[in-house]
Amino acid sequence: MEQHYKFKHADFNEDGINPKDGKFFLEVIREWELDFHNRFSPLFSNCIFANNSTMYLIKNCLDLGNQEDCGMDSFDGEIDLDRSLELEKYSKRTMVFAIGSQLNLDEPMWLVRNDDMVEGMVILKYVPDSDEGDEVRPEVPVGTEKIKSKLER
Repeated sequence: MEQHYKFKHADFNEDGINPKDGKFFLEVIREWELDFHNRFSPLFSNCIFANNSTMYLIKNCLDLGNQEDCGMDSFDGEIDLDRSLELEKYSKRTMVFAIGSQLNLDEPMWLVRNDDMVEGMVILKYVPDSDEGDEVRPEVPVGTEKIKSKLER
């Protein structure tokens, strides 16, 4: 299950706040989570796919340090948490791989960076847990052309 959402990045300041209505970007994500759950009940989304600038906006909402970033990269169309953790060992930056879901409080919301996505597009997905331990393996992400076509609607 997946649902596409649009927003205007320019509507948010450096702290992830929309000055017009005072909403944090994380509040907008909460609204999307609620919409996703209403569409696909009883399921909750557990992955956010977005480009690097959107992950930067999420980072600013969380007030992370300069050496911290949000979102793991996908590898060959899949999320590989073990591989991401291994790569982080060699990085000077600390990665935030997930934030807490604002609706399903005991579950993480995995942050997945896909720089092929256009500005202002976020995809929420439900990805079932794999049988291979804690590793998360979602379906192949939606192709760039399909993402662009949804934005133009």
